[in-house]
Amino acid sequence: MTKILKKLDKVKIFNFGVRTVIPFFIPFVLEIDDKYISAEAKWIILIILSVVDLFVIYQLSKLEEDQEENNFKNKIARDAYSSIYELNERKRNYIVKSSYKKDNQERFYIPEKAIPYNVHEYIGEICNSFKNVIAQITAINKESVSVSFIYKYVYELDGEVKGNQQSDKDWRWVIGREQTMQTPLNNFVNQNDTVYHTLLGKDTVVFYNDKQNEENNKKYYMSARDKRHDKIGSIFGVKMMFSNNAEKFVEGILVISTYGKRFIEDNNDIKKINQLKRLIVDDLLPNYQRMLEAEMGILYLRHMASKKEDKENIVESDSTSG
Repeated sequence: MTKILKKLDKVKIFNFGVRTVIPFFIPFVLEIDDKYISAEAKWIILIILSVVDLFVIYQLSKLEEDQEENNFKNKIARDAYSSIYELNERKRNYIVKSSYKKDNQERFYIPEKAIPYNVHEYIGEICNSFKNVIAQITAINKESVSVSFIYKYVYELDGEVKGNQQSDKDWRWVIGREQTMQTPLNNFVNQNDTVYHTLLGKDTVVFYNDKQNEENNKKYYMSARDKRHDKIGSIFGVKMMFSNNAEKFVEGILVISTYGKRFIEDNNDIKKINQLKRLIVDDLLPNYQRMLEAEMGILYLRHMASKKEDKENIVESDSTSG
């Protein structure tokens, strides 16, 4: 009943008829000739019509009040979200400013011991928070939704890599690594049939409501977990970057994946799929993306400090041995 009234409430002519036209005509029931309807029946009809009309008017009014309250709450939520976004933007901007190389000076850095939290763990918490929001708006159990985040530094800070030393340009896991995965991350990222490979190309965002379609198009690699869920699911991925106007420093890729359920169950409902995509990309993602980019900046400044400490230790070791 409520769903029907919600739809009818949007029809202006119905609203007008229920509130004005029908109440105006109801009394004319009494004007019907008694040879067609008895006087008692006319009064019964009058009472029933009046009660039904009043009930419908009451329900429509209640729906409008609820809608006004929801609109007010949504406005407050948007204002709060906007304020949080601005605060995250300020933090990110502070870090970006610190990344510029000063004339005749070393670049700013942050030693790990000066950071009062584990950056990887905090990035994982941000990712899990975003995953939980996606699970909530799609009505999918959190256990059926996974999140992963990988990153790499854009260039070698110390030039050429020596021996078995890990390259700064190697991809690193923060969260979401599958235990059964055998392929090295760098190799997996460069496979043509992975979301990561697509995001490293021209696309900065991917939104696949049906994994099977993308597997057929050779744009998605079915994992062991996908196969356990009959290859049913959806995937959302975004590439992000920590950089300033002069240089790029850190690349990151965030991927949300579902298993056993799609974001939108009806894969032919293009309208709903596009609505959800806009909601996620335009409304939900920006705040989380700014938080992640800020932490990617912290990772970079921490990495710079680590490299500097390594150089100082080498110099100290050489001077001691000499």
